[in-house]
Amino acid sequence: MNEIVITGSTGVIGRRAVRELVAAGHRVTGVTRSARGRERLEDLGAGAVEADVFDEASLRRAFDGADAVVNLLTHIPRADRMADPSAWAENDRVRTEASAAIARAAQAAGVRRLVQESIAFVYADGGDAWLDEDAPVAGGGVTTTALTAERNARELFDGDTVVLRFGLFMGPDSGSTQGALEAARGGASIAIGPPGAYRPTLWLDDAATAIAAALAVPAGTYNVTDADPPTNAEIDAALAAAVGVDALRLRTPVEGPLARSQRVSSRRLREASGWAPRLRAGTETWERIAA
Repeated sequence: MNEIVITGSTGVIGRRAVRELVAAGHRVTGVTRSARGRERLEDLGAGAVEADVFDEASLRRAFDGADAVVNLLTHIPRADRMADPSAWAENDRVRTEASAAIARAAQAAGVRRLVQESIAFVYADGGDAWLDEDAPVAGGGVTTTALTAERNARELFDGDTVVLRFGLFMGPDSGSTQGALEAARGGASIAIGPPGAYRPTLWLDDAATAIAAALAVPAGTYNVTDADPPTNAEIDAALAAAVGVDALRLRTPVEGPLARSQRVSSRRLREASGWAPRLRAGTETWERIAA
């Protein structure tokens, strides 16, 4: 049994990670500053500790005695505001300032392992080629600060650092998933890139099992995505079928990380831990979510 402290423990992925880690027999504590957050954590069988995620001293006290710290902090804007760069300001601050404070506090508290959430959209366009963790990254847009968070975790913490580059989260409580369904019901696709571009996606429950697996793998960077990432065309076809329309209208192409073709491989994590996604999130989940 390990002592694990999670920042971002009451979020969409955090709640699932807490549940998974508690079920695996770990002693889990979530960082929260609200009574509602404390109640949620207690309902999941976890403890709660109050800390300011931007304050190193506060975090140092919260991490005291922990074997591992898992940083799942994000502040993703609503689906209808994602195209507005200003809507990402708080997420950027979390990725830069809070990730640095967490890494320094984990180091000061003598924590052995730091798990840092990141995203698979940091890679350069790969066309049809498979992209592993050594593929070139390009950053840009909202992915730039994800790379900053990765760097903070590696450079400001001397223990074992594990970076998890997640695909696009999909689930019934995912804002982007619900936004895609709403658009599809109106006959429109929200895919930013061309139909043939590959898009790394991930079922939220599979993300949680990957976090549990990250406690035992060698330090390093791991992609966490569908085993067979779908193309935008495959995603749109599955979406259209789920909402009962013939086809979705394509968007006008735009530039940016989410428009790149990223056929991301999660083979490294599968071989290191035995982890595997249970669902192909990009195509196999729409009907169950729509229902």
